[in-house]
Amino acid sequence: MKPVTTFILAIIFTFTTIFTVSAQSPETIWLASNTSAYKTGETVLVTVNAVSGTPVQGFTFQIRYDPACLQPVNATSPIPGMNGLSLPQTTGLVDASFASTTPQIANGTLAEVRFLTLGGCQTNLTLESAALAIRNESGFAAPLAGVTVGEKTVPLNIDKAIGTSATQPVVGTPLILGETSAPDSSFPTWLLILLGILLSAGVMFGVYKLLGQGATPSAPKKLKSTSVATVQIKRGPDAGKKFPLTKLPCRIGRDPHNEICLNDPFVTSQHAKIYTSNGDYYLMDLGGETYINGMAIKKSAAVLKPGDTVRLGKNVYFAFGL
Repeated sequence: MKPVTTFILAIIFTFTTIFTVSAQSPETIWLASNTSAYKTGETVLVTVNAVSGTPVQGFTFQIRYDPACLQPVNATSPIPGMNGLSLPQTTGLVDASFASTTPQIANGTLAEVRFLTLGGCQTNLTLESAALAIRNESGFAAPLAGVTVGEKTVPLNIDKAIGTSATQPVVGTPLILGETSAPDSSFPTWLLILLGILLSAGVMFGVYKLLGQGATPSAPKKLKSTSVATVQIKRGPDAGKKFPLTKLPCRIGRDPHNEICLNDPFVTSQHAKIYTSNGDYYLMDLGGETYINGMAIKKSAAVLKPGDTVRLGKNVYFAFGL
């Protein structure tokens, strides 16, 4: 009897597994975190995840947070070609959208979202809304139907003791969050994704038409660049201000004698400096907390490229441009 019993149990297990898998929604979005315990001054990393049987060209989500406990920092997407769209931010609500010009598989992590802990408290991060975007038969962006939202809440326990935030590599270009405050709008976020997709597609079509005209080839003219490197403060003191780097090396810190003075408690008096060598620009750490695109540089120098995002201390972010 034992072989027969084992065979029957195996059949029951197999059918149970099949029905369980088929009962799951093919399109699901949920919020997750690897840990829930933090100290003050540390970085909270949560992920927005999805399982989708349909390739998507964008996604959007809103995460509710307590501004007395947390400060949003940035969001990135590990999906190749998914670029963040800057949106006005409302205090207490992260509003993020990403779009791609080509369909992408969305099975796994859609985005990584980072927050800075501000003090001892017990709080939650809540996924208020989320959607996947596709291009419909008419060529327009539209929300994917039938998407369910799974786990919405991530509980956090933040100790008032000061902690040390570990270096967390950032994949992709960070979408800076929490810079501006604006009233709620009824304009659908997915329509903003549409604008981004159509704009990118229009640029690519224009280039294709230009190349297809068969113009007589001519030797390209090499223009000498006269642009001046700039530092634009994204968050912190003087947020929104742009500093042209007309004097190099350019020292950055809390000391008013620096070329760029930033009155922030987490910025040291001589925090970092920017200099040039052999036509390249470099950022050197002078003993503070200095990061380029999320990667720490400690008492060393690293090449600065246009579009790089630099963090000094806990709160100051600036973008390097040419």
